[in-house]
Amino acid sequence: MIIDYVRNRQQKLINLSSIGTIELGRAILAGAAVLLTLLVLMPAAMGATRSTASEADLVRLSEILGAVHHIREVCNANEGQLWRGKMQELLKLEAPDAALKELLIARFNRAYHQYRLAYTRCTGQARTDATRLLDEGAALTERLAARIRG
Repeated sequence: MIIDYVRNRQQKLINLSSIGTIELGRAILAGAAVLLTLLVLMPAAMGATRSTASEADLVRLSEILGAVHHIREVCNANEGQLWRGKMQELLKLEAPDAALKELLIARFNRAYHQYRLAYTRCTGQARTDATRLLDEGAALTERLAARIRG
């Protein structure tokens, strides 16, 4: 069902004026569901050595979570600490070594602060960026999950 959503999402754009409404809420939940799918699959791969590509994807996913955390906050999505919580889940389930964990946290925080400087209020561009980032995050989680599945 999530795969069908992602495919349909690529073919049909969400009306960006509806941020915070049910339609965008569904998009957010679908993105979160894809992320949760990845997080459920991660423990199976914890014993395996990570590839450089996987680490790069995890770093980018951390940046996306940080950016989305700020944008959704400034656009009054009323999600509280949802995206910070997703980052904490990712760290817990991925169990990276100390250096990678530090890098993931730093990239989450850097993206959060960069977007905080860029968007002090909710704008059309902020909404566009949120949608773009959620789509990219969904694609990343799907790619990471595919690597884990083999």
